[in-house]
Amino acid sequence: MSTRPPLILLLALLPARSACLWLRRFSWGARLLCGVLAMAWLLHASGLAAKKQKGPTTKTVSGVVMDKAENAIGGAEVTLKDLQTRKTVAIYAEPNGQYQFADLDPHHDYEIQAKVKGGASETRQVSSFDTRWKLVINLTILPPGP
Repeated sequence: MSTRPPLILLLALLPARSACLWLRRFSWGARLLCGVLAMAWLLHASGLAAKKQKGPTTKTVSGVVMDKAENAIGGAEVTLKDLQTRKTVAIYAEPNGQYQFADLDPHHDYEIQAKVKGGASETRQVSSFDTRWKLVINLTILPPGP
């Protein structure tokens, strides 16, 4: 669909003493109606453009699980806890240590932690005040303490 308004709508905005003879045949009421229709069309077109620029509606948290020497740890259990609903979701890291949680509510706060063979990472926070849509949180698993 073309974003240019029809020529007749633009002609309706011309002054009454225009050099165009055929335009003088239109009454002021018809010109006013065409002008109102032109404005409504422009507002509608700008509203469609604004909808297309709308950003994502969910957050994604991803990262890599690694040991203290920064080697990737595959198969580590990564848990994500929604602090509003108290719901916990657990996944296993890929063989290269990568994990991802998608479709998270941007208005909720979360805690994320990785565990493997008795060792665990520190618990990290994902805040609802963080305006980023894609967060990268790398988790370092420390060996179990004595």
